[in-house]
Amino acid sequence: MGISVSFPNWSEALERSKLAEPERRRHRIIIQWYLGFLKREHRVASVESARFFVENLVEQRRPKDWQIHQWREGLNWFFREAPSRRRFPGRPERRPSEPAGVAETAGQPLAKGAERAVKDGRRSYAHTVTQMQQSVPLDPWYEETVRLMRVRQMAYRTEESYLGWIRRMERFCGAKDGLESFTEEDLKRFLSFIAVEEYVSAATQRQALNAGVFFLREVRKCELGDFSDYVKANSRKYYPVVYSKNEVIRLLSRMQEKWRLMAELQYGCGLRISEVCRLRVKDTDLERGKLYIRAAKGDKDRCVPLPRSLQGKLEKHLEAVRKVHDSDRAAKLPGVFMPGALTRKMPRAAQSWEWFWLFPMQQLSQDPRGAPNSPKRRHHILPRAYQKHLSLAAAQAGIAKRSNSHVLRHSYATHLLENGTNIRTLQELLGHTCVETTMIYLHVMEDQKDQLLSPLDGLQVT
Repeated sequence: MGISVSFPNWSEALERSKLAEPERRRHRIIIQWYLGFLKREHRVASVESARFFVENLVEQRRPKDWQIHQWREGLNWFFREAPSRRRFPGRPERRPSEPAGVAETAGQPLAKGAERAVKDGRRSYAHTVTQMQQSVPLDPWYEETVRLMRVRQMAYRTEESYLGWIRRMERFCGAKDGLESFTEEDLKRFLSFIAVEEYVSAATQRQALNAGVFFLREVRKCELGDFSDYVKANSRKYYPVVYSKNEVIRLLSRMQEKWRLMAELQYGCGLRISEVCRLRVKDTDLERGKLYIRAAKGDKDRCVPLPRSLQGKLEKHLEAVRKVHDSDRAAKLPGVFMPGALTRKMPRAAQSWEWFWLFPMQQLSQDPRGAPNSPKRRHHILPRAYQKHLSLAAAQAGIAKRSNSHVLRHSYATHLLENGTNIRTLQELLGHTCVETTMIYLHVMEDQKDQLLSPLDGLQVT
């Protein structure tokens, strides 16, 4: 017989305890983490489930010893203070004193894996949040950060960015107790460091500021004061890189098959790289010549004209994609990822043709936000794969400019302005919130200033 515990009012009991406030916060996070595990695994709170939880946690996260010790303390308090216990069929009953020491027994055999070295630096971060959680030493603060970002329905790219910045801040401070001692002053020192020593741009520093403020205010529940006394990064006027029309032709001519179609769609509709990769079959209206961009930056939708020259190519491409869809259905693979609550609202939509990706991957892969043991499914082409083919084509075309996928979006905007498109219309096509963001393209378009005769050209030097 095993022993399960019931502690429905543990949160109020923890609040009334005589523990210090930082310790209460740590206990609350690890207990919430443990209870969430019980709910997902359909288990009861018991010595056995706690041991399995900690063993699984240490094996996947590879934490440091002090982090394991904090987890032990939180779980020990939960089992020690639990007012109700009952027996259930399972493993042999243990001594009454064992619940207080459940975490120690669970963590000891696996402590060896916690000493793996972890590389630091922006480029060593994993591609997905799940992979990052498995590859760096984490404590409950990271898990709480991810949970709060998902409660607020923040974008997945924001999750990756914020976790990367928080990881850098933790390494910069170098405190023994990690993020527990991270303060407002530490954030200011870090912001000044990346501005003075790493010469980051104002936009990059602003991103780090947002990540740090989110962690301190939303996760740590700190009251923040004035943030004006740190070194600001230099704010300079930025002109976007733009391809000429001849360079666009040379670039596209060196791309093949679906990669060329993706580039033509991005240039012909002014899409961001994430927007072109995440297109679904239902987003293309070939009859009306419209392309719908769903849940773009800022979670906004918009509609843009579909280039007429691409309608025939899209029809041929959809025939090939339909074969992939039918093959997946015949193999009874899981459906594609569905946003929000649509999986529950329309349970069969994930297997339908209209929700299938317009540019699906060749291989199956796991959800980047899913559990490590989640089933593999068909996802859209990854942005970095598309970017790789685009950069290679630019190099083969001999384009001596800093080439990336966003240059095609810049070129779309600039060429439309040169053709006489109204600035407000362009703002709607690009999905910009402020017209000031769109007006930057006025500075790079070809206008009358390019036709002025330089004084040097008027001289006849012999």
